[in-house]
Amino acid sequence: MKKIILSVVMLAAVDSYAAVSEDSKIFTPYFDMTLMEAAYLPSKGNIFSGGNINTQVGLLTKITKNDSVFGLYNFNYTGPAFQPQDSKQFTDRNMSHGFNFEYRRNLGEKFRVRPGVSLVTDYSRSGANEAWQNGLYNMSSKGGQLAADYNFDFDRNGFLTATYIVRKITFPNYTDLLREFKNANNTAETSGGLQDQSLTQFSFRPNWNGFFAGYTYTQQIYKHQMVVDAHSGVYGSTKQKDKSTMIDGGFRQRLWIFDLSPMLSYTIHRSNQNYLRYKSALGGDITNMADGSNDITMVAKNYDYNELTFSVPADLNITGKWAIGGAINVTRRVYTDRGARNVDNNYTASKQHNLMSTLTGSIRKRMNDVATMRLFYSLVVASSNNKFEKYMPSNYTGNSFGVAYQLSY
Repeated sequence: MKKIILSVVMLAAVDSYAAVSEDSKIFTPYFDMTLMEAAYLPSKGNIFSGGNINTQVGLLTKITKNDSVFGLYNFNYTGPAFQPQDSKQFTDRNMSHGFNFEYRRNLGEKFRVRPGVSLVTDYSRSGANEAWQNGLYNMSSKGGQLAADYNFDFDRNGFLTATYIVRKITFPNYTDLLREFKNANNTAETSGGLQDQSLTQFSFRPNWNGFFAGYTYTQQIYKHQMVVDAHSGVYGSTKQKDKSTMIDGGFRQRLWIFDLSPMLSYTIHRSNQNYLRYKSALGGDITNMADGSNDITMVAKNYDYNELTFSVPADLNITGKWAIGGAINVTRRVYTDRGARNVDNNYTASKQHNLMSTLTGSIRKRMNDVATMRLFYSLVVASSNNKFEKYMPSNYTGNSFGVAYQLSY
């Protein structure tokens, strides 16, 4: 799912700019950059620092009254930070380059179509000494999109957007090391390409007067990865297929001296892939699979979950330049079939559920019409009934202090 989010973010960036009215100028530039640096103090582990850079550079070129083209480049770097459970380690780093090019054609005063193409390259690494080009989960994505906009209220920026995208995603460095270890006949060539997939996504988003909502359906079909049979524990002839459905909504409003932008989303993720858990590298008797404390345990529908996220950011404007900010963000994930583990790495009768809450306070200053700086402090509380934390922390608290700078026009 981490790679899917990148595609959604790129699409959201284009769609948000698509809502901007196109005036009589031939060239209209778009620029948005956010720089963030913070220090992190976790309850488990050492103090560390991390930064984030997110830059979007676009240019809208008007060809005729009804025709225009829009190009967008997105660069994103995410350094070490606190992470939700079951996602990645604190030390993980990601860097991505994304290009999106679309042609826009007005069909009358209210309708517009936007076919386009995109190319994304994503790099990842777990350690500071690891080379970017060698990351196990490095990803390349290319594909196209077809979007349509209907503007039903010009005065209050009311519009509906429907988008269909297709992506071919490859992981050039990925190989299943466990398969190579368990079967000497396997090589990196035969165990590679298991994460390669085709992705299709459909979204429908209404916006009106600062209120927004959305429905997004995503399907991933893996090219080589087969499903582990729930009875035999060996790979069968069925290819892995993942589906996600997300519904979200919120608004951005100015109420008296408050700027509010709450958001709520609910995601249903389903996969036909099962999970064969080896408690140790030595393995065990695959014919004696059972839930519990055996060396080998079959967990059917291990990756199915439901996730609820809500956030409530708010700024109290003291003067035209200064504001005091506060925000709360809560994410709760409940696995439908995966059991929680105890400290001895044995499955329990309870299904795993995770909760991550973040409380943030900040001071914001508008430097000028296009630049903003913010000092912030965040408290993170992550809890889970999964108590086995040898590889990734599931229960921790953390404090972070940082500064963010945004430049947008």
